[in-house]
Amino acid sequence: MFDACLIGSVCGFAGQVNPVSGDANNIWKNTACTSQNSVTAPRRDDIPISYLEQQGWMLCDGRKLKVSAYPELFAALGNLYGGGSEDFCIPDYRGLFLRGNDAGSGMDPDAAARIGPTGSGTANGVGSYQCDAMQTHTHTYKAVTLAAVSQSGNAAGQSSGDLETTVPNKPARLTSETRPKNLSINYIIKFR
Repeated sequence: MFDACLIGSVCGFAGQVNPVSGDANNIWKNTACTSQNSVTAPRRDDIPISYLEQQGWMLCDGRKLKVSAYPELFAALGNLYGGGSEDFCIPDYRGLFLRGNDAGSGMDPDAAARIGPTGSGTANGVGSYQCDAMQTHTHTYKAVTLAAVSQSGNAAGQSSGDLETTVPNKPARLTSETRPKNLSINYIIKFR
């Protein structure tokens, strides 16, 4: 299964995976991107090695690993996603869309404002995070507005001009986030 992949490669896996870390993704909890709907599942330490791990893959669930147990993966990731001198974290891609690194292409107009991989500072590179957003836009309509009305006499005036407003698309599908149609998969990382 994917024997030719480099250690540190990430791919989608459409099968069921029992996560080792049931903790909510708290890397970016102190940012403006924080979800108000985070749910923490019970942590499981009794999970046997799955078929994926027997094949050299594990779920990208943000778990902390020992450098001595996974030296090749540490060589690829280092402490990019957190850790210390004896341990490191793998990325936590649960519930996120992945986007190619801008690398100067200009395709990510807000690249300079991305949040660093460990949840602090700004960083335009692999592992950085971007909050959900909706592009600013307006709609212009022609309207007649009252310019002035006299308190006495017959003087009154009106003018026409543009009014701006925002109207939801119809039919509006209102929810707690702006998102494209999507299909949920597991992201897995090659560790040997």
